[in-house]
Amino acid sequence: MKAAAKHTAFKVQIGSALASSTASESQRQLLQLRVDLDMDGPSAHCFIELADGTPPAPGDAVEVKLDAGDGMQAVFTGIVACVEARATGQTVLAHGAFALLGQSEVEGAYESVSADFIVKDLIGKAGATAGTVAKGPDLAAWAVHRGPTALGHLRHLAMLCGAGLFADGAGKIHCAAPKTGSADHNFKFGETITHLAVQKIAPAFDSVEVWGEGAASAKGADKAHWLSTDLSGVSAKAAVAADGTVQAGKLGARPLRLREGALRSGEAVEAVAKAWAASLAARLVRGSLEVFAAPKVLPGDLVAITGLPDGHAAAGLLGQGQVLHVRGVRHVLDRQRGALTRLTF
Repeated sequence: MKAAAKHTAFKVQIGSALASSTASESQRQLLQLRVDLDMDGPSAHCFIELADGTPPAPGDAVEVKLDAGDGMQAVFTGIVACVEARATGQTVLAHGAFALLGQSEVEGAYESVSADFIVKDLIGKAGATAGTVAKGPDLAAWAVHRGPTALGHLRHLAMLCGAGLFADGAGKIHCAAPKTGSADHNFKFGETITHLAVQKIAPAFDSVEVWGEGAASAKGADKAHWLSTDLSGVSAKAAVAADGTVQAGKLGARPLRLREGALRSGEAVEAVAKAWAASLAARLVRGSLEVFAAPKVLPGDLVAITGLPDGHAAAGLLGQGQVLHVRGVRHVLDRQRGALTRLTF
């Protein structure tokens, strides 16, 4: 038996105007709301439908908060991108910090730093705020030039680190490795779940082999700049077992081969190989889950589904204690269905 949806309070601040579930403080009538935070892109944007009134101006600050019973939680921070007038009101499109990163061109040169230093520096140069950033491998040298945007450079670095780029509700940019351990959030079948679709996907690659450059491993750190014909010291591999565990030093039947000259040590290539294998393991189960409003869930979080009947197909597919890696979060608030959160894996 499905439990009744809880009442969800909201506050949508657009410039100086507030749309709120508390009538005494609300200045605008909210008709519909949709917030999207996604690693695949990555993207952070918000659609707000308001009743008639003075339209906001492009560039106005936007903050959206939801309260599903645990206090107000910011689920989006950004600025107005455009406003569309309609017969019964207006629709506002707001962009998060990724739009700023996608519009900024930066440049710089780095020597003997870890990848997280460059990621944080790029985010800061573009005018955004960094959140959690995976350390990543040590890089002998790295150049950032104009042409690709700051977002383009960040995507390259995140891919090298096996990390996911996403924005949180406060607008911070995260470049985080897949989490491990127990679930951050639990959703019970038959009570809070309104939609479920999961499937196991055989990855295109079941292992990764990484090659760097230089002679540091064979001749010492001061010879890292030497070109060597024997690259065995700057190569590493890691595989993903059928149960999702990462096996360092092994290669599967469908390996992905990466080459990066900025990796000049055995430790650096080994870190990249393990990180890539972990990112592959995090995507063995894919699908979507829709629940009653869950404003605390973020991309990168781990969720678990509890209460599945023994004979349910999802129970057999997920097994005991399986956690799902969230890649996308969509919050929807409308008059037909109320407040819902859709998670994609």
